[in-house]
Amino acid sequence: MSILNTHLHQVANKMPDNTALIFGSHRISYERLLASVSRLAAGLRTAGLQKGDRLAIMLPNLPHFCIAYYAAFETGAAVVPVNLMSSEQEIAAMLQHSGAKAIIYWSGFRGMVVHALQQAPQCTIKFVLGEQIPHGSLSITKVMAESPERSEPCSLEPEDLAVINYITSGSDEWLGAEFSHSALVASALTCHEMYRITAEDRVLAVLPLFHPLGQTLSMNASFFAGASVVLQPRFSPNETVELIRREGVTFMAAVPGIFKTLSQLPAPEPPVPSLKFCLSYGVQLPPDVLQTFEAKYQTTILEAYGFTEAGPLVTSNRINRDRKMGSAGLPLVGVELQILDEEGTLLRPNQSGEIWVKSPGLMQGYHNKPDKTLQRLRDDWFFSGDVGYLDEDHYLYVQERKEDIIQKGGFQIFSFEVEEVLLQHPAVAEAAVVGVADPVQGQEVKAFVVFKPGENANRDELIAFVKETLPVYKSPKFIDFVPSLPKSTTGRVLKRILRGEGTEK
Repeated sequence: MSILNTHLHQVANKMPDNTALIFGSHRISYERLLASVSRLAAGLRTAGLQKGDRLAIMLPNLPHFCIAYYAAFETGAAVVPVNLMSSEQEIAAMLQHSGAKAIIYWSGFRGMVVHALQQAPQCTIKFVLGEQIPHGSLSITKVMAESPERSEPCSLEPEDLAVINYITSGSDEWLGAEFSHSALVASALTCHEMYRITAEDRVLAVLPLFHPLGQTLSMNASFFAGASVVLQPRFSPNETVELIRREGVTFMAAVPGIFKTLSQLPAPEPPVPSLKFCLSYGVQLPPDVLQTFEAKYQTTILEAYGFTEAGPLVTSNRINRDRKMGSAGLPLVGVELQILDEEGTLLRPNQSGEIWVKSPGLMQGYHNKPDKTLQRLRDDWFFSGDVGYLDEDHYLYVQERKEDIIQKGGFQIFSFEVEEVLLQHPAVAEAAVVGVADPVQGQEVKAFVVFKPGENANRDELIAFVKETLPVYKSPKFIDFVPSLPKSTTGRVLKRILRGEGTEK
């Protein structure tokens, strides 16, 4: 049995009546959560899911996501969380590349998933949450109701594959970060201890659970502590404040755009003093947003840094240490950092270079991508692609994301995948895509386009063209039409210049 599931059994036996999940008016105890996990695991086995198989999960922040996640481990299967904003093509590619044998999805995604499944014939086991159950699929609710409450969990080793978290990087490049059970436990235990989450806490899951931070912090670390997870399927500012007040939320992890939006609301009346700490993940949180939010909600925001392959946290400001303005904090317990120059030389404090990470929560590698793994993972050190420095006290300062990665709403968008689509338009000769600051998302997608001689197109036409291939959140919000792109002597596009040039159109 995986250690995560072992611990869930221990918590359920020790504190069976403690509330594990809060969803609207529903309260699910740890005893009931464990019973639901066992029932679904039995149903998955009956349907044909076995140890070593992959189970894709495409569900909003509902109790069934947590149940399905842990039920997969009970069967020995690995979980493939699916981004809810994925296009039909991306869903199909993810299912194909992961080799998913089964999928659990919400009926609201039925149209896209059914068409995606036609391109993934190996995914033969289909569970649906909702009332509209397509032919050949099973109702997850019915399966759980008809399955035995107790089932024998599968025996697993710590290094067995547990989760494949995908990072889409273009139509022909799928990067699935593979995590072992030991990596999940290391990350969950570190968060549980470092943020001092206890059985008395109520953790708001406003970040989607398909996101690595949602899995690690909002769900796994909370279950480690026997805390209550308050589920919010979709971010709504006023609803978030009401949930914090009504449920006495004590901890919340979110991206800067959420803190920005909440800081713009009137100060809650009456106040919400239950919120002890918040974690900000993604691009740097503007100081004025941090100060305004903390004052209005009587709390403390801990800024953090990480990426999917790290599980995902690398550094964080600490509860018991001073914060430093502009810093992403100190390495997590067990995490090592190095700052190297382009020649691989270790740099001294306050010298900027590329950030390398070594961590017990690090991925094993990219699924079926040994060459890509070797490019990024060397001797247990991962090359992040980000630039920053460590000060004398070992606080990390992230100065700039890698130039072709855009951080939007806590998710990574590779600029070249947008560029490749734009270049398929018959009027486009050259295209370069960068991230620009956005008050809600952290960054937005901006494109610079050079037309072929005698050709032309307007902004709306190009945006619609991109949306035909990529999901909406990856399409450009801004497009500048330029006569040429700035380049180095070797022909490399100088995106640093592009980020400081032009007007948003």
